[in-house]
Amino acid sequence: MSDPFSSPPPPPPYNNSGSFSASVVPCGNGTRLWATVLDGLLFIVTCGIGWLIWDIVLWQQSTSPAKKMLNLKIVDLNTGAPASMQQMLLREVLGKIILSTVTSGVSTLIGAVLILVVPSRQGVWDYISKTTVAREG
Repeated sequence: MSDPFSSPPPPPPYNNSGSFSASVVPCGNGTRLWATVLDGLLFIVTCGIGWLIWDIVLWQQSTSPAKKMLNLKIVDLNTGAPASMQQMLLREVLGKIILSTVTSGVSTLIGAVLILVVPSRQGVWDYISKTTVAREG
């Protein structure tokens, strides 16, 4: 059985026209996991408030503190363009904070499972904002 964290990235996701968007290649499971762990560590080191301010500032660059350090970007699933500020707000505030609070964290668990099993590597928050995480550049 292969290790799901060392598998190569999946093929690009389908866009609305039913064909693959050649410009969007989601990063692999291990990279997404490492970004999540790193964001957690940075949150602790900065006492939370530092990370939150840093995170909000980086929304304009379509990234988060850990994703910035790992050269990852949050991109529009269909176009491959960096996520807009509207997509970032939907993703981070509605998809992560509000939905996770309302569901007592169940949506976060579901999102983690989705990232591991769907080819586009999208969590619940990515489905809401029509984004995915890809390598920058």
